[in-house]
Amino acid sequence: MLVHLNSLQLGGTQINAVDLAAEMRGRGVESILVGARDTIPDGPSMIEIAAARDMEILLYDPAPSIFTRARQLSALARRHGVDVVHVYGSWGGGARPAYWGPCRFARTPWVQTVYEMSVSAKMFRHMPMIVGTGYQRDEQHDRPGRTILISPPVDLIENHPDVRAGTDFRGDNRLDAAPLLVIVSRLDVSMKSVPINVAIDAMRVLARTGANLAIVGTGDNVAAIQSRADDVNNEAGRLAVRLVGALADPRPAYAAADIVLGMGGSAARALAFAKPLVVQGEAGWSQVFDSSSAESLARSSFWSPDSVPDPAARLVAMITPLLSDPDRRAELGGFGRSFAEERFGLTAMADRLIAFYRTVQSDYTSRDWFADLPIEGRMLSAKFARIGRHALGFPGASPEGAR
Repeated sequence: MLVHLNSLQLGGTQINAVDLAAEMRGRGVESILVGARDTIPDGPSMIEIAAARDMEILLYDPAPSIFTRARQLSALARRHGVDVVHVYGSWGGGARPAYWGPCRFARTPWVQTVYEMSVSAKMFRHMPMIVGTGYQRDEQHDRPGRTILISPPVDLIENHPDVRAGTDFRGDNRLDAAPLLVIVSRLDVSMKSVPINVAIDAMRVLARTGANLAIVGTGDNVAAIQSRADDVNNEAGRLAVRLVGALADPRPAYAAADIVLGMGGSAARALAFAKPLVVQGEAGWSQVFDSSSAESLARSSFWSPDSVPDPAARLVAMITPLLSDPDRRAELGGFGRSFAEERFGLTAMADRLIAFYRTVQSDYTSRDWFADLPIEGRMLSAKFARIGRHALGFPGASPEGAR
């Protein structure tokens, strides 16, 4: 399998891709992981994540156009004799080069995983697709290409309650025995900053209980988030909110938490550590994961687009009772671990993916490839229009956007 990672930055979709590839190796499936060199971040990256699983990521320097990138992926596919191309993410520049390269005329079948919260209208409609939420699978019921649900997986062996690792994390970060809230996330403007800032604002109240908040990760909005944390710390008169930075292995942070705040794959991982979970949405909404909310939260992949009038107050109201009730925290943690074992364990998800690969090899045909040509035609027409506007000197026209 040629597995194209959407980025080499630390992120849920990329980690899911590597975890699944590593798990399937024991079942006789060899995955060739590839990623664009220009997406390697400063600090920890997917290269370290892959190495920890005894895997290597082949780096390539993306060519400046779709068709030259297509030749690059074709060369990689030929070199390794791949049977299926698997593109992860609806962003990251893998889909169109795969379509025009190794998968042209369906010479090699392909599949795309979309773990984002919506499926773009620009997505190819006839290639096989994997989504991560029940509602997305239902929304794609009339899509011509086969669409299946494979939940973002969690390795329940590698991710488990670990008192010693949690103690070490607290010691390394000078955190005392007070209740600890943990967020593991990209610190990006897109999707992530609003819920993180809501949690920081909630600490204006929660800090009075002695609780601390540790935020693990990095991204394009670190400076603004740190500034907000500084304001709260100044108000509290102590270091109640700490930005820990990126960790190639964030498991000790989960293990140290008394309560985890998160969305998507990070939220699912918290359940594997038997931690109480408060799911956050990208616009400020939040909800405790318990027996009454579990099904709906899992169906939406632990995420929501909803906004609420006072998100910080809502979060405070959910967290405060948990801080004073360790028995309830233990109950929620045990329920979450059991739920994870039943619903999205890595072993079960890898089995489902292998079965889908087998289906894709016989299902995807040249008829499907040609059926997606109109989508490409519209994108190419828009490209030539942008190039033309740029050549004529019209404002706002850039050939960069035409790639």
